[in-house]
Amino acid sequence: MLFDGESHLRASLIQAVAEAPDGLQPLDLLLHAFRKVEHILEDNRPFAEPRLRVIAATPALRERDLAKAAAITEAVAEALRQRGVTDRLAGLTAHIGWAAFHHAAQAWIDDPSQRLDAHLLQAFDDLRALCLTTLAGDHGR
Repeated sequence: MLFDGESHLRASLIQAVAEAPDGLQPLDLLLHAFRKVEHILEDNRPFAEPRLRVIAATPALRERDLAKAAAITEAVAEALRQRGVTDRLAGLTAHIGWAAFHHAAQAWIDDPSQRLDAHLLQAFDDLRALCLTTLAGDHGR
């Protein structure tokens, strides 16, 4: 019951990746896809917070949640490969993108004053800033 919507979310993400506009870089492609499916979480907001509390308090459910997240990440990576993203970059992008999506979803639970979309945009902006900061600080190598 707690994981009932996972297959719908996975299928919707795969479809959103497949239908994304051409020319997007892999992370932008994922942001586009996550924004297309954010309504699934928005529509289930009353269920989301208690669901997360139950999962956090139950080790077996945390393990299952991690397995479901891994399945979604692999499905997203495969969808990226189908769009021509190299295998190495598809896997990395899927993992990083899912982490940013998860981070945004938690921020949305913690701060319901903004829609999930605003948190998604912020998470991906923060990810880009983090990458630029890391690159800028890497000159001494």
